[in-house]
Amino acid sequence: MRNQRLVAAMSQAGLSQVRLAAAVGVDPKTVERWVAQGRTPHPRHRVAVSDALGCDVAALWGDVDRAEAAAQEIVGVYPARRAVPSGTWRAFLAGVEQRFELHAFAATFLPDQTLDLTTEIVTMAARGVQVRLLLGDPEGDAVAVRTQEEGGTGLAGRIALVLAYLAPALGTPGVEVRLHDRTLYATTFRFDDDLLVNTHVWGSPAGANPLLHLKDGPEASMAPAYQAGFERVWSGAKPLEAWPRTEDSGKVA
Repeated sequence: MRNQRLVAAMSQAGLSQVRLAAAVGVDPKTVERWVAQGRTPHPRHRVAVSDALGCDVAALWGDVDRAEAAAQEIVGVYPARRAVPSGTWRAFLAGVEQRFELHAFAATFLPDQTLDLTTEIVTMAARGVQVRLLLGDPEGDAVAVRTQEEGGTGLAGRIALVLAYLAPALGTPGVEVRLHDRTLYATTFRFDDDLLVNTHVWGSPAGANPLLHLKDGPEASMAPAYQAGFERVWSGAKPLEAWPRTEDSGKVA
């Protein structure tokens, strides 16, 4: 699309495409692509053009630096979570060095695709990995609403199964499990600086919804936003020290 902002700035500065090309040190055809096709110049050329025209880079191309940083933050996109190879999950679990965090309702697929998730968690905790698992409260309103929205049953039971599966890891130093009663806008899996975000489509099971692979870092903005959401829910969730909980024994089958 034609960059009208660049055209207006060139007109105001009294520079033709040829003269701007000479001032920046590029071929006039390059400037033509910037104008007619809306191409974004390399960073050094953006600065040179803004200097030649006497305006800010953002006035010509918007916050392109942030957009480029976002593009670098996105490692990959899967059309559905079930499209992620099972070996990918096992590789992430085996390679984590600092922290493994899960924010979900049940995420039953994870123990299904891992030979022994509980042992893996205990092993990673033993080597100093911080493990924080944030799962839905089977007795909570949020789980009941989600079950209704998906038009099915059994979400509370699936959570109970996962908790029972993880029970041998409860009490292990470095492993924390909490139950939340909050709307789950996305299921997130954090393996050090790699964040896998399973987006949610209303009425559709999580496995059928797209998944983003983000890389956290100094210039990242999306991964920190999801992390902030995790921390807010985590701070208000109930710590789980054993399963089944004594007061809930027999309530969830």
